Amino acid sequence: MSEGKIIEIYNQGLTQVMTVIKELTNEIKSLNSQVETLSKNNKDLSNRVKTLESQSNKNSNNSSKPPSTDGFKKKTKTLRNKSDKKPGGQEGHEGKTLELSENPDEVITHTVDKCDICGESLQDVTPERVIIRQVVDIPDIEVKVIEHRAEVKKCPKCRRKNTGKFPEGITSTVQYGDKIKAISVYLTQYQLIPYKRGSELISDMFGINLSQGTMVNFNNTCHEKLKPIEYNIKNSLTCSEGAVHFDETGIYIDKSRQWLHVASNDKYTYYEAHEKRGKKAIDDINILSNFTGTAVHDCWKTYHQYSNCNHALCNAHILRELNAIVELEKQNWADPMKKLLVEIKRNVDLSYNTANALTLDKIEVFEKRYDEILKDGFKEDNIANSEEYSKKKVKKSTSLNLLNRLAGYKSQILAFMYDFDIPFDNNLAERDLRMTKVKQKISGTFRSIEGAKAFTRIRGYVSTVRKNALNTLYCIKSTFTSNVLDPTLV
Repeated sequence: MSEGKIIEIYNQGLTQVMTVIKELTNEIKSLNSQVETLSKNNKDLSNRVKTLESQSNKNSNNSSKPPSTDGFKKKTKTLRNKSDKKPGGQEGHEGKTLELSENPDEVITHTVDKCDICGESLQDVTPERVIIRQVVDIPDIEVKVIEHRAEVKKCPKCRRKNTGKFPEGITSTVQYGDKIKAISVYLTQYQLIPYKRGSELISDMFGINLSQGTMVNFNNTCHEKLKPIEYNIKNSLTCSEGAVHFDETGIYIDKSRQWLHVASNDKYTYYEAHEKRGKKAIDDINILSNFTGTAVHDCWKTYHQYSNCNHALCNAHILRELNAIVELEKQNWADPMKKLLVEIKRNVDLSYNTANALTLDKIEVFEKRYDEILKDGFKEDNIANSEEYSKKKVKKSTSLNLLNRLAGYKSQILAFMYDFDIPFDNNLAERDLRMTKVKQKISGTFRSIEGAKAFTRIRGYVSTVRKNALNTLYCIKSTFTSNVLDPTLV
């Protein structure tokens, strides 16, 4: 407003001056309100940008995201500490190499008939020595057709016709043998080769034109024969008194997202696909609900609803989350906590063969350091987020959520140092689930629930067989006989 305009208003009297001042006051209030709104929106947008940046910066090293989501922009960092060992075999390690066979299947002698220089005949000269080189190879594979003939004889006394008995399992005029069936199941369910490529491989190697439908039938037969074995594996895990790992992952069955649950230990593996992820699925599977040992898992709250057993948390998840606090929230307490957990594990590894738990003095020292780091963490997080926490309703920071978990589940996080039979992480269950992801990447999703059930049952059997150091192909072959090999009875 110009000076002339101000003088003009003044000359119009007190009433006009008051009116203008009120208008200006209202306008200032309106502008202040707009400034406050813009400031709030700006702060909300800043928080949103911070959240999105945090999400985009997450990878397999600082979250539970799989390495496949990292792409080429960031190399995955290992959670392991660098050792002083050089790559490759270490000093004192007994290497493995091909050894000469004392009884070769075939011997080919390469004779010396004449001298290379003068041409003198050497056919009658006795060799001074021979140099031996052996080649280990696979002979040409040829299909073996075995014809079974059952005699039919008429009794000369009673005139009854008597027929010879075929061996068990020989029911058709022409049929495939158990080994071909086992190889088909082995390729598709264990080596995860798609049916088409499996059919091509069998054709190229054995000269057998096996249709994809026939391979599916072999899998279905194997699936049915393994039903009692699956029950035994499930029962063995339920009744186990030690640590059992639990986890779940998403799978697609008939274009619908479902969940594959796993329960496993170092001897047995059990899979089950279910429409749900939570308590209903766990109750239907009926392992954890009757389990009384130690359940090892991530800190998904559903697992903690089962008080019939002890619980131990996966420290690999916690180490990744601590990495995220260091990298994304720039808080100092997370790195000492990460180093402490790794140090405790190193002490456990060093004492594993001579004790079943750390000594009480070491436990006391580690627990004290653990509590001190948590105390520093809560203080640091409160200083970093004091303005946000002063509000009535505010979302807790990622670091505060982790601090609360570290404080509330201390005994479950440190369970591995109280009892060496409890593992440091839940990697066993994650490894058991990993091949299902590989299966879907290679062959796509499951087209039917029947196919998914066949895969999970056979895969659980194969995993159990491998954990018990049994020959996988031999065990699968046994499922097509009357004597199915049960790894729970070995």
